[in-house]
Amino acid sequence: MNRILVALIVVVADQLSKLAIKSSEFHGVSQVFLGDFVRLTFLENPGLAFGVSVGGFGWLLFLVTIFITAYIIYYLFSDAILITGERLSLNFILGGAIGNLIDRGFTLFNLFDYRGVIDFIDLGITGIYRWPYIFNVADMSVTIGIIIFIISTYLHNNQEANNNEVN
Repeated sequence: MNRILVALIVVVADQLSKLAIKSSEFHGVSQVFLGDFVRLTFLENPGLAFGVSVGGFGWLLFLVTIFITAYIIYYLFSDAILITGERLSLNFILGGAIGNLIDRGFTLFNLFDYRGVIDFIDLGITGIYRWPYIFNVADMSVTIGIIIFIISTYLHNNQEANNNEVN
């Protein structure tokens, strides 16, 4: 269980935040949350990230996500030697993938009146710059996982290069 604890925490946080937003009165309106910087803007994204349409390929996306999720779980529980950053990054990516996979499953199977992945975090400063895409906790988790992976891999490779120079 320790091998996927962060992923489980991400899934719970993601789903609870989506449930709170979906059951709120934010449908079609944007509410100030932290000043003008963070707004809560509820929308359901039936496509990929950034609203990219999948057309009739929703099932394919769902199945590919299941395959990738299963592979990450397999890899985390295998005997592969992972540095701490890699394990942590895979947990964040896994948690985000599962969080959005749940929404896609609800949408594909017409459950709980879902019409896509629930997005609600709207960042920016009105009149200056707003991030062009609304996202959710799962999306943030995948992004954090990718950043951790890049940094940990870079640091690990530099450390190995330095160790090789010393030898």
